[in-house]
Amino acid sequence: MTAITLPQALSFRLDRQNLTMPAADALIAARSLIGAQAQVHSAAILQLRARSDGGTADADIDRALYQDRSLVKLWAQRSTLHLMPADDLPMILGLRREHVQGYQNWYAKEGLSLEQVDALVAAVVAALEQGAHSRMDLSRRLVPTLGEWARPMLEHSWGGIIKLACALGHVCHGPAEKPDGEGAREALFVHLAQWLGQAPAVPDGRTAMAALARRYLSVFGPATPADFKKFVGFYAGPAQQAFADLADEIVPVALGSRKAYLLETDLEALKASAPAEGQITVLGLFDPFLLAHADTGQYLEEKFRPAVYRTAGWISPVILRQGKVIATWTHKRVAGPKGKGAWEVQVTPMERVYRKELPAITRGLKRLSGGIPVSVALT
Repeated sequence: MTAITLPQALSFRLDRQNLTMPAADALIAARSLIGAQAQVHSAAILQLRARSDGGTADADIDRALYQDRSLVKLWAQRSTLHLMPADDLPMILGLRREHVQGYQNWYAKEGLSLEQVDALVAAVVAALEQGAHSRMDLSRRLVPTLGEWARPMLEHSWGGIIKLACALGHVCHGPAEKPDGEGAREALFVHLAQWLGQAPAVPDGRTAMAALARRYLSVFGPATPADFKKFVGFYAGPAQQAFADLADEIVPVALGSRKAYLLETDLEALKASAPAEGQITVLGLFDPFLLAHADTGQYLEEKFRPAVYRTAGWISPVILRQGKVIATWTHKRVAGPKGKGAWEVQVTPMERVYRKELPAITRGLKRLSGGIPVSVALT
């Protein structure tokens, strides 16, 4: 096996994720990530700003989501919301349909029969064919007909029956959100085929998993089947099968003491990867760079793991030096010059952060802020 150093692997991943050379636009950046993680919508915008030329404005994302519809917001890998390129939906929906039995098992534990689940999905799809609806809209419309048993799965804050309808290729998030009667915001859902103008042609699960593994290795490699399993949030068997199906396309490499895999066509690029001395990268919440490998020790010391991978699945914003985490950061928005906002950023180092690195850190933060003024303080 070709021996690969960890700095080479980290440099390769930074390159492939547009973190050394920004992409021309947010859509290209989202495609390189196989979707931006959007459980918190603003986090997805930060992920795309970090990887797009000149940063990415909220209006650009809105245009791609709600006008061009080249990006689609829906549940994808790890059953979490992503801003996904529409061109990648066949592959992602092929993966999501492999999760259907897991949803069915959960509904059964909640006391729903298979017939009730099918009826509820059909009712949701029929309602969305008439236009965009929030969870509460669907509940108000469907509970009087179906019965009170349907209410919990329609109003469930983590998706309920709508998550299954999404996995089956019927539903995605629609045009922004609307205020409810108490001033909060409600997500709107739409009929996917109507939203896009056609229904995606979804491959079988095994084909989709192999296609996804190929894309994953081209961006997050070198990696193992266990890494890929973590990335997709699925069972070990299908992840291992995907690597087996790519046997003619991938090669093993020695990454330290571990055997990992890479697309053979990327081997020379990996061997040629060399991190720029002192390279600084600033990443926002839930960044996919931190979500794609089971062995987080590649880029984060174990003693600092709780500061990054926090309770309730929260992933902190971080600063990287040559691909390794050296600090976390938080910010608050304050009044800025000429009535514009500004960011006050607090950086908490995990190892020494040098004063000479502050200009690069500030530039990275300003990219994420959308260009508004940034002030930085070290803890």
